[in-house]
Amino acid sequence: MSSPAMLRILFVLAFIGGLAQACLTDEDCSLNGVCIRSSTKCECDPGWKSDDCGQLDLRPATRWTGYNYTNFTLPDFYSTKGGNSSWGGNIIQDRKDKKLFHLIIDQFARGCGLSGWRPFSTVVRAESRTGPAGPYHYAEELLGTFRHNAKVIWSPADEKYLMYTIGIETATPDTCKSYKWANNISVSSAPDVRGPWEPSKRVLDATNPTPWPLWTHDNPTSEIVLGVEDNFIYHAHSFSGPYSLIESMPWNTSDYSDHWSEDPFLWRDKRGNWHILCHWMIDIAERHEKYPRVGGHLFSRSLTGNWTFKLQAAYNTTVYFTDGGRTDYYRRERPRLYFSNDGELTPLYLINGVQEFYSSASYTLIQPIGRGSKLYEVELGLDPSD
Repeated sequence: MSSPAMLRILFVLAFIGGLAQACLTDEDCSLNGVCIRSSTKCECDPGWKSDDCGQLDLRPATRWTGYNYTNFTLPDFYSTKGGNSSWGGNIIQDRKDKKLFHLIIDQFARGCGLSGWRPFSTVVRAESRTGPAGPYHYAEELLGTFRHNAKVIWSPADEKYLMYTIGIETATPDTCKSYKWANNISVSSAPDVRGPWEPSKRVLDATNPTPWPLWTHDNPTSEIVLGVEDNFIYHAHSFSGPYSLIESMPWNTSDYSDHWSEDPFLWRDKRGNWHILCHWMIDIAERHEKYPRVGGHLFSRSLTGNWTFKLQAAYNTTVYFTDGGRTDYYRRERPRLYFSNDGELTPLYLINGVQEFYSSASYTLIQPIGRGSKLYEVELGLDPSD
């Protein structure tokens, strides 16, 4: 009997046997694992779970880790309702001091909070010596108003950090109010995450930048890909551009469609497959609510290949904590992942901007993923019980 015919028989038998989901290919495992053909079951990579490996294996978070200054005000604040609010960030391990972690964050000036993100958003750097989850403490402002959607990566080809943002340099008004401008993406570079940062150069008329260098040990290229809102993907031969569109999704990405999303986070896994984690806005489309389904996951074997968006939640707005409690957030957006640095690219922490019900304050939450997060902390010499 031919192999394809045998696989079909196994698939049917597995279905009849009552399995919630059987697999034939690794795509059936969301490219977050492999399909074991003898059992037609997915074997998920560390950090992922469920029958199709489509959900992040999130573990309880510790309260007041991440970056939360919502109880902090200064004399020059225009408002004290939201404290010193922030809206997500990305974790960077210091290249020289491996026990020092930096968090690059969008933080809102003058206490104006999330509703005044444009033009009050700035980019700040915070530090943690208690591991990637923090808590992080403010260190310095990297870029003033108006800069938002900050994403910082290390470019091996350039031996520099690259910071992608949206925004323009502008003074802020004397009250908390929001302006509307056309979005554009700029990039800046620096030899160290502390700076000095070169002036931002505008490279694309878009928003929600998510870069990924194509450099590998076998191909030390300076090429870079850049994902943006609606999961469009651009390519450039160097970070300074020009950027050319190489992929757009085949489905309807318009507002209030079932594929409506923003805040993409693009990466290439250890097998060379491509993934995007995004803020999926299905509950806004269906119920005009911002919860509970918020985490979307897309995957493809190549950048310009057949992308899949399964329209199921990779995570939601409920977070369990180590003290036994839980918080059901009103908003949980701006997903970022922090990976292991052992070549496996195991997701270890999920970073989000969050907002609680009946609060104008927002902060940056960091939640551990899988067993790998604790093992990573042990390897760093940190006490996992702290």
